[in-house]
Amino acid sequence: MLTPAMNILGMQMVHAIGTVFFILVANTLFGAVKHHRLGNIDLRLGIIIGIFSAAGVELGKRFVLYLDKLNLSGTYVRGAYIILLVLICFFMMRDYYLYLKRKLTGQEDETVKMQRKSTLIRKIHEIGLPPKISLFHGEVDSISIWVLIAFGILVGFLSGFMGIGGGSVSLPILIYVIGVPAVRAVGTALVIVFLTSCYGTATYATAGSVEWIVALIILAGSLIGVQMGVYATKYVTGMRIKILFALLLLFVAISVFLKQINMVTISRYLVLSSACALCLVILLPLGKNLLARRSPQGKSKLRP
Repeated sequence: MLTPAMNILGMQMVHAIGTVFFILVANTLFGAVKHHRLGNIDLRLGIIIGIFSAAGVELGKRFVLYLDKLNLSGTYVRGAYIILLVLICFFMMRDYYLYLKRKLTGQEDETVKMQRKSTLIRKIHEIGLPPKISLFHGEVDSISIWVLIAFGILVGFLSGFMGIGGGSVSLPILIYVIGVPAVRAVGTALVIVFLTSCYGTATYATAGSVEWIVALIILAGSLIGVQMGVYATKYVTGMRIKILFALLLLFVAISVFLKQINMVTISRYLVLSSACALCLVILLPLGKNLLARRSPQGKSKLRP
C-alpha cells in the first residue's frame, strides 16, 4: 500500500518503488529476527527462493525503467496496483463473509478450503524434475528446485515492478502451493522479502531512485506506530481488523484510479483520510481501555 500512497502524495513512481524497498529492509529484518527466535522460519527454503527472486527484481526494475523512459511507468504500475488491491480486498471480504457464515452453519467451508489446498499442493509436488530438495516442515517431503526457482523469479519480478516486497505474493505461495504451515510461512516470507528488498534497494539505488531522507522519516514513524499497533491488537479482533483493512485497500485503489485520471487533490485527501480513519477505529478501543484504567472505577476493578 505504501508505494501507491507515496506516488499519490507526489513522489515519482520509480522513486517510490526504490524508497519502499529500503523501508522494507529494516522492517523485515526486525520481524525475521523475532520469528527466528521463535523457531518460525524455514531458513533454507527462504534463502533459496529469496536468492532467485533477485533475478526477478532485476527484470522488474528494467521493465519499470524502460516504461519510465516512455513516461508510462506511473500508468502501468498504477494499473497493476488497482488490480492487486481490488483482488486482495475481494478475498479479505470473502474471508469475512465465510467467517460469518461458518458461525451460523458450521465448519463445512473451512473443510472444503483445506481439501482444495491439499489438492493444489499435491499437484505442484507431483512435478518431479530433478534435483529435488527435502522440506522439513511442509505437508510433503520434497519439492523440485525448479518450482522454487520459478516462484522466486515470479515474486522478484512483481516486487521489482511494483515495489511490494513480495510478501503479499510469497506468503500465499508458501501456504497454498508449497505446503508450509501458516505460522512458519509468515517467518519464511519475511526472509524472502528481506533478501528481495536488499537487492531491490541496491539496484534502485544505483539508478538514483531511492529517497533516503523520506525513507528514514517513515522508518522513524513506523517504530512508534508498530508499538501502538501491537498493543492495540489486544483489544481489536482479527476479523474486525481484516474487514477494516479490506475497506482501506478499496479506498486506496479508488485513490490510485483518481490519480490516474488526474484528480490528484481528491485522491490525496481520500488516501490520507481513509488511513487516519482506520487508525482511529483501531485505536479507539485502546484509548477507552486506558481511560478505564485511570478512572477510580477502573482502578478498583484491577485490585485483587
